[in-house]
Amino acid sequence: MKSTRDIVLKASRTCYAHMGYYEELLAQRNRRYAETTRRELDFLESAFRVHAGHQVRSVLDVACGNGKHVIGLAHRGYVCTGLDYTPERVQIAKARAEREGVSVKLLQGDATRLKYDCEFDAALALYILFLLPDDDDVAKCLRQIHHALNSGGVLICNTGNPFYNGEKWYSLRVIHRGYNTQEIRVPGIRQTSFSRVQDFDPLRGVAWWQETSVIETPDDVHVFRDRERSRLFTYWDILHYLQMAGFKEIKCYPDWKIKPPKKPKWDSLVFVSSKD
Repeated sequence: MKSTRDIVLKASRTCYAHMGYYEELLAQRNRRYAETTRRELDFLESAFRVHAGHQVRSVLDVACGNGKHVIGLAHRGYVCTGLDYTPERVQIAKARAEREGVSVKLLQGDATRLKYDCEFDAALALYILFLLPDDDDVAKCLRQIHHALNSGGVLICNTGNPFYNGEKWYSLRVIHRGYNTQEIRVPGIRQTSFSRVQDFDPLRGVAWWQETSVIETPDDVHVFRDRERSRLFTYWDILHYLQMAGFKEIKCYPDWKIKPPKKPKWDSLVFVSSKD
């Protein structure tokens, strides 16, 4: 019988191997995507300045996807290394870095099997912890990131706030409603996604759902299916795992804002943690 880890990793790798090319096209043509990425990069640099024990020069991204953060940081002068579990996404990130004329080290790798020892000033684990196969993998990932950081280094990770029924975080919309549909239109491409929860354990905060994405291009229609597992982490859950991994001086920010608003909605929780 296949383990949960095997099921999650196989489904994710299969889906993103085929969808990665179209996701990159959507990203290139989506103005909102560019604005969101710029805001996140601004936050990362601010967090480096405020929380790192020394100037940040080298950055590790343990689930880099198409490379938007490491490539964006490379443009700003950082020495960046990105890893992703799906080889096809790594190749897409490499093509993007070459196209944009920046040098980034991009590798295929497992976020729970890092082999670095005090090599980076900062690390990113963005949009990944809640998708890892199980809680043991979350603990392994954070411990190994801690080991990869230099003294005074910082980790920035994020998750959705399960107590806010917002519209920004896709996983939360699916779980709160039991289903969700979403359409993205950019010049020459339309993506329509249909998601429905198949099983939800409210005690453990674990949901399984089936997602079908239809991508329409001028020459064809492409259909992709994925079986997603998502873990609803509370603030206290993430705090616990960060402390268990050895991180100190843990700060949580709402919605990528260094200066929180007076009445934050807290759709997204962004954690900045430092290593002694």
